[in-house]
Amino acid sequence: MKTVTIPKEEYDRLQEAYAILRDEKFLEKLNRLAELFLFEKLGIVLPEDTSDLTEAAIGNVTEWKSEENPWNDV
Repeated sequence: MKTVTIPKEEYDRLQEAYAILRDEKFLEKLNRLAELFLFEKLGIVLPEDTSDLTEAAIGNVTEWKSEENPWNDV
């Protein structure tokens, strides 16, 4: 096992961020705030149904499949 050494202040910040991200109620409120912001500022409404965003649906988009392209090797 490899060990990484970081400053104590950074470790404390990471611990605090971890604790915040584990708070489900806070994340629900944050998501709702983002939805309200997107609607108010940009007029975007996030749908509840995201079945069209599944890997299978995105993988079947034929427009994204292309022949040889020089950018493929970049």
